Amino acid sequence: MIPAEKSAKLTVSISNGMSIEIRLGLREIKIGRGREADLQLPDPSVSRLHARIFRVGEQYFLSDTSKNGTFHDGKRITQLLLEGGQTFQIGPYRIHFSREELSASSADPPTVSSGVQIESSAPATSRKTHPVSSTIAFGIIGKTPVITNLIGSIQRVGTSDLPVLIEGETGSGKELVSRGIHETSRRKDRPFVVVNCGAISPELIESELFGHEKGAFTGATAQRRGAFEVAHGGTLFLDEIGELPLPLQPKLLRVLEQKEIKRVGGNETLLVDVRILAATNRNLREEVSKKTFRDDLYFRISTITLPVPPLRERREDILPLSLHFLADFGSGTDRPARELSGSAAEFLGAQDWPGNVRELRNAIQRAVVMSEEGILQAEDFCFLLNAQVSQRESPPDLSLSRWEQSEKTNILAELSRQKWNKTRTARELGIAKSTLFEKLKKYGIRLQESDR
Repeated sequence: MIPAEKSAKLTVSISNGMSIEIRLGLREIKIGRGREADLQLPDPSVSRLHARIFRVGEQYFLSDTSKNGTFHDGKRITQLLLEGGQTFQIGPYRIHFSREELSASSADPPTVSSGVQIESSAPATSRKTHPVSSTIAFGIIGKTPVITNLIGSIQRVGTSDLPVLIEGETGSGKELVSRGIHETSRRKDRPFVVVNCGAISPELIESELFGHEKGAFTGATAQRRGAFEVAHGGTLFLDEIGELPLPLQPKLLRVLEQKEIKRVGGNETLLVDVRILAATNRNLREEVSKKTFRDDLYFRISTITLPVPPLRERREDILPLSLHFLADFGSGTDRPARELSGSAAEFLGAQDWPGNVRELRNAIQRAVVMSEEGILQAEDFCFLLNAQVSQRESPPDLSLSRWEQSEKTNILAELSRQKWNKTRTARELGIAKSTLFEKLKKYGIRLQESDR
């Protein structure tokens, strides 16, 4: 087996709903405003070719080539040796450099030490978890056949250039699937651009996708490239595509079919070479039947469909995920990594997790922070039960399924934690604000305060 090497990447948030990642390899990476840049930063304060990153041996160096300067720790730099976790600034953008272990070069996904409860006659509270083998690839962790099949599908889909629709509930790992497809594609060394269609106001999303010319609308003080231009040669991931406004859908369809765009307020036609990946937590087939999503766009983006299973349908993966999060949180602190007792493992495995892997991760993190003991017990997760009880003592709605009742509980708990601030609640749940309001209406949850 070939030894693992440390991969490196740059990550930058362009706006509230758009971010870019680019993988670093042997070739030089150009950063700038110009179309020829590998990492395009659409702001007039960024030079056409502002900086470059090159590799010497196993080290990466950042070199400034601009007039306005590149900054690190508030100081202008000419050249900088990049280390994992560093952040540097170009114009208004803070760019994060990270390094992580790549799996061995193999057609098969690697395995890592995960965990399983030890068999013992001792009480569950005194039992600890012991390592077993579990699969991890593209950040996806599990030991169930459905996860093994999903990883295999990612590897097969990545070799094509076809559009892919990733379906799954909130927090189930749809973005990890999209990154995996990009990493196994021929575009892996080009930008990976994420646009969250639910996080951008309907008035601005056309500009975010296609860019705009100076003076195209109030506030357009300079020309700006959109996601399609920034992702040229790479992959564009349209998250929460079900939130895309209906009037914009035919424009997106036209771009996908003709592979060309026009900026808002512009007349110039620009060719774009972009692979489209999309994700949704909605049933788009139902949306098509309700005429809230265009059928022609649906068929265009769903050439290949990958379903991501919810956590409650792969309960055997709850423990491996929990132990992975424990080790991950432990590596980021001065304290030793926590362990799970048998009772805690049993308790976590019995939950429905309507927020899926994201909710599990948050629960583990909270327990690690709040507990003073080295081994987490079931009672360290009692806040999950408290959240269920906090439904104002209202009886369960018999018209709801067990999962819907659990989802309602999760929403109420997060609303309570966020003091009924809907904006923060939607962000923590990982859904669009409009989706949150739909669920509030569905479950008859009355708003206690004016909308925020």
